[in-house]
Amino acid sequence: MTSAAAVIPEGGRRVGDWLVGLALLLLVVGFAPTFYLKPVFEAGKPLTLLVIAHGAATTAWIAVFAFQYYTASAGSRERHKTVGVIGAVLFGLVVALSLVTAVARVSSADPKISGLAPLTGLAYPFWVLVEVTFFGVGALVSIRRPDWHRHFQLASFFSFIAPATARALRFVIPAGPGVTYGSLLISILLYAGASGLKDVRSGRVSRAALVTLGVQFLTLLVLFFSLDAAPLWLQFASALTGYPL
Repeated sequence: MTSAAAVIPEGGRRVGDWLVGLALLLLVVGFAPTFYLKPVFEAGKPLTLLVIAHGAATTAWIAVFAFQYYTASAGSRERHKTVGVIGAVLFGLVVALSLVTAVARVSSADPKISGLAPLTGLAYPFWVLVEVTFFGVGALVSIRRPDWHRHFQLASFFSFIAPATARALRFVIPAGPGVTYGSLLISILLYAGASGLKDVRSGRVSRAALVTLGVQFLTLLVLFFSLDAAPLWLQFASALTGYPL
């Protein structure tokens, strides 16, 4: 069985290596003010144990992902597999902590001041996590198909960086729809560039994943533009968080 890296031509691997590196940089830059360099920036609310646990688990998972990606890209599939179980456990922990953190943030908001904003704002992290989980599970169940496994891992990773990208974008453009949709679009473009869409052996898988990312983007676009007329989402978000309508 070939390695995950073997299905991608050398030039495509180099492009993917750079784009994954760029995504890792976006993660650090995006979360630096509120986590990694919080004492320097003094931004956001004080760190709670939940947020620290979430940040630590996320950092550990990203480190494992980077190790797996670059070892596979170098053709060392055995080294890639050595931390596979750790990566899977951390992935599940990160998804769970991400959801709990998002729900806790909404639950702690003051409805007299915030109105329905926390419920509408939950749509972005919630649907990003749905996408991350979908592709992450796909990577787990396709572990014996290196080409499929690689594409699902990349799609999950690039979906996951969207919130960090949104924060990084705030350094150059005002917060608002441009940040939200821009971060999702960047995830799609990075995946398209890193996945080797021209490779005939795994092109169908990568294109299917790309279509799924695109559908997610359009779904969020429609959802965000119609949140005031989306009572089903608001009711679901209220039930999930305990935040009153």
